[in-house]
Amino acid sequence: MLDVNPHLDLCNYQFRVHVDASRVRPGNVPAHSVAGLWYELKSRHRLVDLTEGEGSMGGGGGHGETYKGFTIHHPKRWHVVTGKGLCAIMWVGVILGKDMVTTLMTTGMNMRYDSATYALSSSDASIDLEDEICKVLQVGDELQKLQETLERIGGFLESAERKRLTDSDIGRWVRELKDVMYDADDVIDLCILKGARLLEGQPLASAVSFSFASPCSYFRCVKLRHQISSKIQGLNSRLKQIKEDRSILPRLEQVPQEHRASSRETSFLEVKTDVVGTQVEDDARNLIKLILENDKQKYRVFGIVGMGGIGKTTLARKIYNDEWIKENFPLRIWLYVSNNYLENQLLKEVIRCAGRDTDGFESTAALQTRVVSRLSTNSLIVLDDVWCADVWENLLRKPVMNGVGSSKIVVTTRDAGIARSMNACIYHVEQMDEESGWELLRKMALADGTEDEISTLKEIGVEIVKRCDGLPLAIKVIAGVLGKAEASKEAWEAVLRSDSWHMNQIDKEELPAALHLSYADLPSHLKPCFLYCSLYITYSISCHDLARAWVAEGFIRADDGERLMEDIAGDYYWELISRNLLQPDPRSMDGDRCTMHDILRSLAHFFMEGEGILFNDGARLHTSPLTKVRRLSIVNVGERLQLPEVILKQNCLRTLILHDSPTTRMVNDVHVRLEHLRVLHLSDSCIEGLPDSIGKLLHLRYLDLDRTNIRRIPESIGSLANLQTLNIAECKCLDQLPKSIMMLRSLRCLRLKRTPLTHLPKGISKLENLITLGGLIIGCGEYATGPDEGCQLEELRSLSKLRYVRIHNLERTVEGGGEVLANKPFLKRLLLSWGNQAPVWQEQMQRAEETCNSLCPPPSVRELNIKEFPYQRFPIWFRSASVDACFPNLSYLMLSHFASCAELPPLGRLPKLKFLSIREADAVVTIGPEILGHIPPGAAAFPKLEVMQFVDMRNWELWSSCMTEEDGDGERLRLLPNLQKCYLIDCPKLRAVPGGLRRATRLKLLKIRSNHSLAEIMNLAFLDELHVNSNQGLQRISNLPSLRYLAISDCPQMVCVENLDSLQHLVLECSPSTEHIPRWLPLLMEQHRSEGASFKKFELQCSLPLLESCRRNEANWDVVQQIPEVRVRTKDGSRFIWYTKDPQLYSTNAGSA
Repeated sequence: MLDVNPHLDLCNYQFRVHVDASRVRPGNVPAHSVAGLWYELKSRHRLVDLTEGEGSMGGGGGHGETYKGFTIHHPKRWHVVTGKGLCAIMWVGVILGKDMVTTLMTTGMNMRYDSATYALSSSDASIDLEDEICKVLQVGDELQKLQETLERIGGFLESAERKRLTDSDIGRWVRELKDVMYDADDVIDLCILKGARLLEGQPLASAVSFSFASPCSYFRCVKLRHQISSKIQGLNSRLKQIKEDRSILPRLEQVPQEHRASSRETSFLEVKTDVVGTQVEDDARNLIKLILENDKQKYRVFGIVGMGGIGKTTLARKIYNDEWIKENFPLRIWLYVSNNYLENQLLKEVIRCAGRDTDGFESTAALQTRVVSRLSTNSLIVLDDVWCADVWENLLRKPVMNGVGSSKIVVTTRDAGIARSMNACIYHVEQMDEESGWELLRKMALADGTEDEISTLKEIGVEIVKRCDGLPLAIKVIAGVLGKAEASKEAWEAVLRSDSWHMNQIDKEELPAALHLSYADLPSHLKPCFLYCSLYITYSISCHDLARAWVAEGFIRADDGERLMEDIAGDYYWELISRNLLQPDPRSMDGDRCTMHDILRSLAHFFMEGEGILFNDGARLHTSPLTKVRRLSIVNVGERLQLPEVILKQNCLRTLILHDSPTTRMVNDVHVRLEHLRVLHLSDSCIEGLPDSIGKLLHLRYLDLDRTNIRRIPESIGSLANLQTLNIAECKCLDQLPKSIMMLRSLRCLRLKRTPLTHLPKGISKLENLITLGGLIIGCGEYATGPDEGCQLEELRSLSKLRYVRIHNLERTVEGGGEVLANKPFLKRLLLSWGNQAPVWQEQMQRAEETCNSLCPPPSVRELNIKEFPYQRFPIWFRSASVDACFPNLSYLMLSHFASCAELPPLGRLPKLKFLSIREADAVVTIGPEILGHIPPGAAAFPKLEVMQFVDMRNWELWSSCMTEEDGDGERLRLLPNLQKCYLIDCPKLRAVPGGLRRATRLKLLKIRSNHSLAEIMNLAFLDELHVNSNQGLQRISNLPSLRYLAISDCPQMVCVENLDSLQHLVLECSPSTEHIPRWLPLLMEQHRSEGASFKKFELQCSLPLLESCRRNEANWDVVQQIPEVRVRTKDGSRFIWYTKDPQLYSTNAGSA
C-alpha cells in the first residue's frame, strides 16, 4: 500500500493510468467523484494531463462538465518494475476507495495503460507494493474468509459450551474462540463505519463535507485500510490455529446428539418437610376442585407452571396423594419425564404403573396399544418436569384418547409455552410467603432447635427468607449453609451479611442439579441474553432497556423479514419470562418490567466464568489471566469512576454499568482507554458532564444517562455514528441539547422524559431510524436565542418508523402540523401533552382545536396518554360514536389533568381496553351512561377491562346508577365482566362505591383511600381483597362473602365489620392515639366462631400501650391467643409481639414476656 511510510511524498512515485469515464452509468458512481478528482489533481498538484482528443473538462472542479476521461501521469522518473496492471486499479482505489473501484469496474469503466509493466518507486528504496496493494483490494476477500471460518468453527461452539465446565482444555479452546469472535466483531464494525464514511465522502471525525484537500488525506485512507486488512489477516491466522487444534475438534465432533445436564428423578412420595404453611394447601385445594369437575371431556390437561425450585413437584405430589383424588381416580400414574426421556421407557412405565408387565413389547406402536388397554377406568396421569410438548402430542395423547376411561393430566413445567401448546389450563405457582418460608427454613435448619433458639432466630430467619424471594429451593440451599453454622444470632447474621448467596459459597452439587437444566435447555441465541440480565442488580429491569442493550451487544439475530431487531429482542424477553428465568414485576403494566432471582443471578455468574463480573468498588477484582473481562457491573462507586487497572490494561470492555452509585460525579477520560465499549450505563449517579473524548467511542451503541445531574452534553457526541440509544430522561439540570445530536443517523431511541429541556434543536426529521422518541418538545418558548430554534409537528412527518412518541407543549403548535400521525402504521405508544399556556383568543382557540382534531392516532396504537388537555371537549376522533373502530387495538388509556372537560368519552366501547386511569378531572361531577356509548344488545361494556383507576377526582360525587341497570332496549347490560382491580384514590366527595362493581364477577382487589364522604362498603359478592385507608367517614364494611384479605388503616369512624365469611387475613393499623382494640374486632371473631370459621392471621400496627395490652396475660391476650398467627408492631417497628398457635411460639421485646 502507498502509505507504508506516511512521510513519503507523492512526487516520489511515478506511474501512468488512464481512466475512461465515458461509460459510467448515472446513479452508480457520482460524476463529481471522478470529475472532482481530475480537477483536484490537475489544478493543485499538476499531476494530470488531458488525454489527447478527449476535450476539455474546464475549471470549477468539473462540476457538471462533459468529459470522457483523464490520465494520471508523473513523468519525472520512470523506473519500470512488474506490476501486472495493479497500479492503475490501486491509484483509483486510493482516491475513491476499494468499494468505489469495484463499482467503477463493474459498470464498464476501462482502465488503459501503455504496457503491461508499470513503475512505482521511492527515491530512497524500491518497494515491492504488490503485497500491500492486495491488502487494499482484498479486504472483502479476507472478510469473507473470516466469516466462513467463523461459521464453520461456530458449529462446534454450542457443543463446546456444554463440555467446557468439565474439560479444561475445551474451556481454554472456547475462550480463545470467543476472543477471536469479539475481535472480529470490532474489526467488522470498523470496516462498516469507516467504509461508509469514505463512500459518503466524509472525513473520519468531522461533519464537514469531504474535499480532495491533499494527497496526505488519501494516504491516511490507505493507512486505515492497511491497518484493517492487517487485523483481519491476523484474525484469520488465529482462527486457523484454533480450527487446526486436533486435540479439541475430534472430541466435539464425536458428540452425536445434544447432551443435557443431568437431572434428578422425582417420585410421587411426599416429603413432609416440603409441605409448609397454608399456601401449598390452598393451591392444591383449588386445583383438586378443578380436576374433580365433571366436565364430561375425554381428557383435560392442567399445567403447573413456575421457575425451577419454586415447588411445582411438591404441589403435584400433594394433588396425587390427596384422598379425594384417590377415591375418584382408581388408576394414578406418576411419570418423571425430564428433558432426555426415552419414549419406550416412558410407555413401559405407564404399563407398569397400571399393574402389568411389558415383556415382549418393544416397538412404540405395540406399547401404545398396550397402554390403551390399560386405560379402562378414570385415570390421573402426572407428567413431572416436562421440557417438550412432544411427550404429550406425539406419544401419550392418542392412547389417552382411545382408552375407555376419561383422564386428567397434570403437567409440571418451567415453560408456560409448553403448557399452552398442550392446551392446558395453566396454574402458576406463586412464590412462597414469608411465614411459610420461615417455617420451611426452620424445619430444615433448626430441625432439633429448642423453642428459645427458634424465638431468638426467627427475626433474622425471616430476613434471610426475604433474600430468597419466596423460592423454596433457595431457602433449602441457604438452610444447608445455616445447618452447618452455629444456631446463634451472630452466626445467622453473618450468613445474612455474607456472600452466601453466590455460587462459590453455596453447595454447588445442590444448585446445578436443580437449576442447570434451565440454562442447558436454552437455545443458543437465548443464553447470552439470560447471562446478560445478571449484570442488573436493581429490583426491577425494563424489558425495553434489556432489548436495546442486547441489540447493542450483538445478541439479536435478524430474521429474513422486515421485523425490527427490538421486536425480535422482545420475543427473546418473553421466552425467558415463559421459561421462568425472569419473573414479571407484578407492579408493571403488561409485564414490561421484570426481576431476576438471586439464585438465578448466581447461576448466570457461574456460567459467565469471569467474562462478565459484578464488582463492588474498592474490593479486589479477582480475574483469571486466561479470561478477558467483557462486561463489568460496578456497585457503590465513589465520587470518581476509577476502573481497576486490569480492566484498563485488557481494553476489552464492551459493557460498563454503574449501580447504587449516587455520589459518583466524574468519569474523566476513562472512555479513551475503553475504546471497544458498546454499552455505557451511568444512570442514577451524580455525573455532571461527559468529557469531549466521549466522541471517540466509535463502537458505542447504548448510552444511558437517566436521572443524572448532567448539565451539558458535548458536541462531540455527534461523532458517535453507531449510537442507537441515548437515554437522558429525568436529568433535572439539563435544559439544552447540542445541535450535533441531529447527526446521529443510527439513533433508534431518544429518551427525554421529564428532562426540563426548553426546546429541541431543529432537524429531528433527519433521524429517520428513530423508533422511540420520548419527548418531542414543540416550539422553543420564551428561552429562544434564535429564530431557527425549536421543532414543530411537521418534523414528525418523515419519522415513519416510530413505535413510541411523547409530544409535549402542543399549545405551541403553528399551522401546518396536522395529520402527522397518519403515516405511522407501526405506532404503538403515544403521549399528547399540553402546557399551561392555553390559547386565550377565539382565533387561537379555533386554530388549536383544529390542530388537535387532526392529530388522530393510527389504529395501531395500543397505549394512549393524554395530559393537561385544556379544552372543554375532547377531540372529535375521541368522542366519536365509532371510537371502537378508530382504536381497535387500544389496551392502555391514561387521561390526566383535564380541568375543563365535564363529560368523558364513550370508553366502554373500546374492544381491547385492559387498563384505564383517569386523574385530576376537576370538571367531572357525575359519570353516567355517556362513558358507555351505545352498547349493542348482548354485548358488554368495557369487555376486556382488567384495571380501573380514578385518582384525585376532587369533585366527583356519583357513578350514575342508570349505567348499571339496563340498556335502551330494557335488557340488562353486561358491565366490567373482566375487571380484576379497582382503585378509588383521593375522591373526597364520592358518596358511594360505584354500583357497577357489584356486577364485576372477577373483581379481586379494591383499594379505597381518602374518600371521606364514603360511609359504607357493602354487597360486593366477588371481591377477594380490600384495602381501606384514611377514609374519615367510613363506618361499615359488610356482606363481602368472598373476601379473604382485609386491610384497614386510619378509619376512625368504623363501627361495624361483619359478614365476611371467607376472611383469612386481617391487617389493622391504628392511629397513635388509639389505646384499645376496636370493638368490632371481638364481635367479628365471635361471628366467625359461631359459624365454625376463623381467620388465620392477624397483623396489628399500633401505639406502644396498645401493643403492651396484647402481651401474654394482659388485657387483650384473650383476643390474641384465639388466632392461629398474630404479629403486632409499633409504628416505628422497634417493639413487636409474634405468636403462633400451632406449634405454639411466643416472642416479644416489649417489657417482660
